[in-house]
Amino acid sequence: MELKIGARLAQLRRKKGLTQEQLAQRLGVSAPAVSKWETNTSYPDITLLCPLARALGVNVDTLLQFEEQISPQEAVERVNAAMDTARQEGWEAGQRILDELLHQYPSSDALKYNAALAQNVFLMLDPGADPELQRQWTARKVELLEELHAAGTGSYWESSTLMLAQSAAMEDRFQEAEALLAELPEQAIDPTVVKAQIFLKKGEPEEALKVTQKRLHTLAWLVQSCLSAMVFPGVLDTERALEVCRVYQEIDRLFGLGGLYDGLFLEVYTKAGRWEEAADRLERYVEATLGTVTVPRPELFAPGVETEEKPASSPEVRFLLVKELEEGEEFRPVLEREKGRAALEKLRASV
Repeated sequence: MELKIGARLAQLRRKKGLTQEQLAQRLGVSAPAVSKWETNTSYPDITLLCPLARALGVNVDTLLQFEEQISPQEAVERVNAAMDTARQEGWEAGQRILDELLHQYPSSDALKYNAALAQNVFLMLDPGADPELQRQWTARKVELLEELHAAGTGSYWESSTLMLAQSAAMEDRFQEAEALLAELPEQAIDPTVVKAQIFLKKGEPEEALKVTQKRLHTLAWLVQSCLSAMVFPGVLDTERALEVCRVYQEIDRLFGLGGLYDGLFLEVYTKAGRWEEAADRLERYVEATLGTVTVPRPELFAPGVETEEKPASSPEVRFLLVKELEEGEEFRPVLEREKGRAALEKLRASV
């Protein structure tokens, strides 16, 4: 069996912040030797494995990747199970499970990424937690994202880089945020059509359909994301913001993306002081969040994108919405309306 550990060595070295020369100095070898290891041209001498593992902060099994693996799907399921435990037994119990999983599968990027998302959930759902605990959650999230970012490649590199930039921006570290964003590729040319043409030429029409559907799904979400950003406070006047909401709603209807557009209308009407219309949208928004949806629209996206019938919102989302409504001064006039009060009570009962 051929042992290829070069990429693993390079990833671990970068994670430790070492150059090839620095690692070579610690081991008493030449920098070209380290370069050959990382390109799988040669392998470290067996007597160097323990010192090499220590220099990289791992054990030999992890260094050589002799460890259990976990699929991306299983990583999501295991993290979701940890979140269920957190809801039932407290966030500390959920965190212990996450830490055990990360220890068991230290090279799983999918697990690191989803565990970082879980830290975000802890922060959002328990803003009143002890400040030290909040700092721990934040530090753990950043640590996991930095590990993914340091690899320089991989399925989760772009997402982790974007999340790190967002975290820096939230803390007013704008220069760092902009530097991280500058690392992300700006794809000026979309290769989807050419990919589809290649599949068609190869006599694989279903693959051509799948690659097109996947890209269309991504683009539909991106369009909605841009539209929602346009209704940030002070960006547009009320009538233009409502027109953006209507476009957002139509895109949601056409592509089957979840049906929670009433939340966007609620924000605009509330900011405009149109309390009756805001209360009406709140009522509709709560009904939508408590329902089920089939996403995305099967007629457009099957078989390229998995479609499923699922709850329109998670308990965490409903919990956050309740807190936002109860604590947001701007929603007070909305909740004074009968529709608003009834919608809040119904939402609160669902959490």
